[in-house]
Amino acid sequence: MPGRPVATGPAERRIVVAPVGPYRLPGGSPEGQQRREGGIVRRVERVDGRLVLLRAALRADGRLALGATAAEPSGDDAALLDRALTRWRRILACDEDLRPFLAAHRGDALIGPSLRDRPWLRPSRRGSLFEALVCAVCEQLIAFEDAVRIERRIAWRHGAALGLDARDGVIGLERGSGAAGRLRRRGARRVLWALPSAEEVAARLVPAHFEACGLAPARAQALHRAARELAAGRLDPHGRGAAAAVPHAGLDRDGERVLGRLDAIPEIGSWTLALVATQVLGRLDRPPSGDLNLVKALGRMRTGDPRARATEAEVDALLARYAPWGALAAAHVMATRGEALPRERDLPQATTPAPARPAPVAAPAPAGPLAVRVLAPARRRAGAPAPATDVEPLAPRPVAA
Repeated sequence: MPGRPVATGPAERRIVVAPVGPYRLPGGSPEGQQRREGGIVRRVERVDGRLVLLRAALRADGRLALGATAAEPSGDDAALLDRALTRWRRILACDEDLRPFLAAHRGDALIGPSLRDRPWLRPSRRGSLFEALVCAVCEQLIAFEDAVRIERRIAWRHGAALGLDARDGVIGLERGSGAAGRLRRRGARRVLWALPSAEEVAARLVPAHFEACGLAPARAQALHRAARELAAGRLDPHGRGAAAAVPHAGLDRDGERVLGRLDAIPEIGSWTLALVATQVLGRLDRPPSGDLNLVKALGRMRTGDPRARATEAEVDALLARYAPWGALAAAHVMATRGEALPRERDLPQATTPAPARPAPVAAPAPAGPLAVRVLAPARRRAGAPAPATDVEPLAPRPVAA
């Protein structure tokens, strides 16, 4: 649905859109690329190699006011900002209609209470494939607080900092250590951080840079290899970035080809692929079944023991009854307090047998030995706050493990 334009200058574009169905703005992101403050969500996004400030606010009439400002103005701002707003709508998922899912499962014994309390809940989105990979790879098999520190180090040391004044005017861009301090001395009231792009990583970084930020060597190698694949266009058949190459609601072959190539990279397992499918490709049929919160939830439902764990295959079988909305159902399961979960024996039998997890379309295998491993997400202690930062107080992620 096209948004209603608002008159603005050449380096700024604003529109007003009506969300489809129940909607609530997302919170901030741990690495500092997106933050929510005073009812406004601000984000810095790299579009066609240039940084753009994105803003969103939910108006009293229920519509969304969206804005895009070029942080690096040039002569082609109008087309750039149109593309930026299109991507912003995809990240916000404001055009995604959850009403069929809500109607089908509002009375469900497991997720029905959460649907009635949180009809707006949906998995978080990321702006680019590489951004999603950075965060997913950092969060594998370590404490969530440690993963956040690694993500922030990558952004602070190798990304770009955007400084804003009190009225969201762009103060400037800085890179490298001490960038936030330099911007604040120039009068910045807020600082947003953009992670490095895949092209920047492929051109000027090596895996040791990621290791210096705290990432394990094998995962540093995997992340750098993914950056090289992206920079070379092998993860994008159309040469426009994965987010643009694949329609966000799609189950098309291009998306499967991207997932297939990623699956050939060691240290990128089914959990990471599920996050990419949902956060970047907009697929709601592929839940992160290896997520620690899900395996704990099902383990507790089966045994009554909060320390019990289920297998990924068992989680797949449980969520199969919600197809083709498995990722949405998973978000509601993870949002439910453990003591409020029903016992599995009290759930009605699924009407259809659980399908096997679909395998991605085969992709040409890169050179070198492959050792693909299914990885679990980060572990976060219950009730533990995110690490302190001099950039912002961060809102929790909707679906964090």
